[in-house]
Amino acid sequence: MALAVTQAARPNEGPQAALRFARAPDGRSYIARQRVGYPFHITRPFYLDESPAGALTLYLQSVSGGIYQGEDLVMTCASGAGSAAHVTTQAATIVHRMPAAPARQTVSLEAADGALLEYLPDPLIMFPGARLTSVLEIEAAVGATVIASESFAHHDPGGEDRRFESFEAEMRVRDEGGRLLALERYAVAGDRLEAGHGQIARWPAQGSFVVAHRGPECEATLAALRAALAPTESFYGGASALPNEAGIGVRLLARDGATLRRGLEAAWRAVRQALYGAAPAPRRK
Repeated sequence: MALAVTQAARPNEGPQAALRFARAPDGRSYIARQRVGYPFHITRPFYLDESPAGALTLYLQSVSGGIYQGEDLVMTCASGAGSAAHVTTQAATIVHRMPAAPARQTVSLEAADGALLEYLPDPLIMFPGARLTSVLEIEAAVGATVIASESFAHHDPGGEDRRFESFEAEMRVRDEGGRLLALERYAVAGDRLEAGHGQIARWPAQGSFVVAHRGPECEATLAALRAALAPTESFYGGASALPNEAGIGVRLLARDGATLRRGLEAAWRAVRQALYGAAPAPRRK
């Protein structure tokens, strides 16, 4: 069942980026269909991992210099049966000041039976005055795996430590029939991350990581994630099972963007090792 979020969010036009991956007869995954327009750009696919065999890596780039006020960005990715694809960004994406109107970014991920689809962008960099809503829609068939994240850190290029206005996130996990299995929503006001606002101010970089996978491997995967996300003075990560046996959800809190990125990578490597018996190759950025 195809996700309907793009029609709801953009009634008069399709997504700016739409990608579909498939598995060739020789076992290698490839881009079966693509429609990529401004502000997105993609590179050629790379083949970096030995497991799962034939998995491709695709770098998603922005040619606009970030996300700007009033934008409504939509991207869809779909992996056909048995295919394996890793989609990431070449670098962090800047979310600029938005005095007139907030921006919205919607990413829809769909994986058929036996497919692996990963969407793991670098953390968003929230500039002073930025206002963004991030929506992540996931539809995974039985036997499929979707690994995805959304995260942010703040930065003031003026060096005055001014904060962003707001970051709102919504994540939905559905089965192949479109039935809602799990829903997460949260909102963070930038001024709550300033010193003197309690424990939340300790963690100006935050993110979510989800493994949409229904299978007996979830228990071992959850244990591997908890072992990989040991808390430190500058990092905290917590993993728990999602409702309706939809998979695993992780929340990550960090002192800065670099620490957050390392935590996201540790989570990803732990899941790959648990599900496929091998850690992924490093991604150069």
